[in-house]
Amino acid sequence: MKQVTIVGLGLIGTSLGLALKQLKNPPRVIGNDVQYDAATRASKLKAVDRAERNLQDAVPGADLVVIATPVSAIPAVLRAAASVFASGCVVTDTGSTKREVVRLAQEVLPPSVSFVGGHPMTGKATGGVEEPDASLFRDIVYCLTPIAATPGPAVATVASMVQQIGASPYFVDPAEHDGLVAGISHLPYLLSATLMRVLASEMSWREMSDLAAGGFELATRLAGRDPKMYADILATNSDNLVRYLDRMLAELTTARDKLASGQPRLVAELEDAQKKRLEWEEKRRREQEARR
Repeated sequence: MKQVTIVGLGLIGTSLGLALKQLKNPPRVIGNDVQYDAATRASKLKAVDRAERNLQDAVPGADLVVIATPVSAIPAVLRAAASVFASGCVVTDTGSTKREVVRLAQEVLPPSVSFVGGHPMTGKATGGVEEPDASLFRDIVYCLTPIAATPGPAVATVASMVQQIGASPYFVDPAEHDGLVAGISHLPYLLSATLMRVLASEMSWREMSDLAAGGFELATRLAGRDPKMYADILATNSDNLVRYLDRMLAELTTARDKLASGQPRLVAELEDAQKKRLEWEEKRRREQEARR
């Protein structure tokens, strides 16, 4: 890669620029963001060699273009840049849902440009301004969603970039990807946000908020993330999310009925949850050690 263009200089885009600039033979990194503050910050951090406000000025000449905007903005970027991508350019994204993005890329990009969907399974579960970090991708799983028509060299280009920044490529079908992340990413956010709204609307919230500590903080941490970003994500994966919500509602209804019966016996369910959580923690620990 001689030139990489990163469209969208938020946490993911700027962190990617920092990671690329730390490589032994770093590519030239051009950044693009419609937000002046984001472009200025990326330049000051030296995550990009040059920041462009105009997309058409940032894309030409790039071997690889990474679209790191919110999911809702990816279609507009693909359409706006379709005519200025260099022949042979490889385009990827970092969006949290993949079906619609992959379909649209096949529809609007010229035959000389290849698209490989991507989604780094990383981020920071904090609200407010998030500080970019070159190590954000280290030892994480990075989903790649090529389809049958995706040229092998294009897949190899993106997989190589993923490995160079310290992540492990995980190849998955776009539709399967969306089904998986609906359960492990999108549902947890919605549950966290709902819990926060329910409790904060209680008459006793003032007193509860004085007592809230570690358990409450952990359970509602995701509610502090960008609501506009998550609203877009949830809207693009609603069918999968509804399926998980139906199962969740059924489980909660069962628990509610047992509690209301006057003889609540939830120990078996709680022990089952603890067992599965500990098994997952151990599996994750082993996999992280194997990637190092």
